Amino acid sequence: MNQDELFGGLLAIFVLAVIAIGAIVVFGDLSIRPRPRRLPLWQYTHRVIGRDQPFVTSSGSFPANEQRLWELWVESHKPGKLVAVPVEEQASTPVAVPAEGDTGSGDETGARDETGAESSPAKPAEPAETRQLRVSRVSRELRSVYPLALVGFNAYFEDYEKSEFPVGLIVRGSDGVAMMTLTADDVVAFDERGRRLWSSRWERLIFSNAHDLLLYNGHTQIRIDDEDQRDLVEALVVKYGRLEQMHFLPGPLRRDTED
Repeated sequence: MNQDELFGGLLAIFVLAVIAIGAIVVFGDLSIRPRPRRLPLWQYTHRVIGRDQPFVTSSGSFPANEQRLWELWVESHKPGKLVAVPVEEQASTPVAVPAEGDTGSGDETGARDETGAESSPAKPAEPAETRQLRVSRVSRELRSVYPLALVGFNAYFEDYEKSEFPVGLIVRGSDGVAMMTLTADDVVAFDERGRRLWSSRWERLIFSNAHDLLLYNGHTQIRIDDEDQRDLVEALVVKYGRLEQMHFLPGPLRRDTED
């Protein structure tokens, strides 16, 4: 082998090595480059607080310790995000839609009632009118506690933020609780004589909602029983408080009601 052939071979090896290194750099950069995160498409159930305050909740329930799904819900419902909400809740009517090319069978002119008279064919339900509302906050709530704690996710809207307050409700609970007042700043429990028994600012309030409603302010806990106007208290506590599963826990993990 002469020098020209040796030089040509070395040059070819050098060029191939450069190409290989370049390919490694390019494909390596593509593999580590962050990709846009795809957020899940959530299925909503539309609910109301009181008579007319709409909010949306996840149709599914998830294990309470499933932190990743909660993080995705929070990311999907950041403050200011627009969500379509029905103006009026309408009962949906199932409508059979034939497959493409299916001409159907039987009497196509209409159904007959019990008297044999011909009636008009059923018309598809018109879609509900919707409006766009901006998210103000999100929350979690317990939907099941035994044998597995399951939670649902909620999202609320700016137009109704703190619009519920002030409100006073008759309730029944532990330690002689007979009434509660809820304001934009705090929630306070009283006995039948109007003596203040317990209170918590919203930012400190921890709750657990199951067959009864447990409320914890960082020092003491009270229980609200499932009667009277507890449903509205629970709806507001779920909206403005913070969920922590406190039902069916072993003694050391349960909040002490006599702290």
